[in-house]
Amino acid sequence: MKPTFPGLKEFLLPRRSNRGSADIAATGASALFQGPERVMTTQRESLVDFLRHVSLFEDLAHRDLARVARIVHEREYSDGEYICEQGRPAAALFVVRRGVVEVVKRGAGGQDIPLALLEPPASFEESAAIGTGVIRWFSVRARGPVSLLALGKSDLDELVLNFPPLANKVLTKLAGIMAARLQMLIDAEIQRESEARDGGTP
Repeated sequence: MKPTFPGLKEFLLPRRSNRGSADIAATGASALFQGPERVMTTQRESLVDFLRHVSLFEDLAHRDLARVARIVHEREYSDGEYICEQGRPAAALFVVRRGVVEVVKRGAGGQDIPLALLEPPASFEESAAIGTGVIRWFSVRARGPVSLLALGKSDLDELVLNFPPLANKVLTKLAGIMAARLQMLIDAEIQRESEARDGGTP
């Protein structure tokens, strides 16, 4: 079964023919952040219950979710504050717990081009959790006050050391999500090239 990526609130750039750099970036954002389902969470929901909605942890038992809840870090951001910035190495995987974040890409003129809005329980920067050192091609900033959960490589290393079976489940799921998103990105690029050859006909 393919993993799902719930949490896309709004995709901000339309698909168009004769794409410029902004539209190419939009294609990438669509592939990497799009989710077929929208899962709403409540303000009073416990952290363990919230983690059940996150694609990375959706198959874990309650005991394992409780262990994950003890190692994730909850961070608060104010309106307009950057959570991560384009051109810098990714530091942690993030999950939107409350509020909305905006994915943007820096344009040729230095302006931020909006790509997508993400809401709970969307996740981003999955590769950072395994320490790949990937340089970000996008930035993410808060739209209003937001609360995010962060999971870094050191947190996963702690799971590997203390709870190897749980760590194996998380890493296997993480690999599956990253592979599926890569395939989505490849498919989006193939479709973009096909539309360009056909003169932009959808």
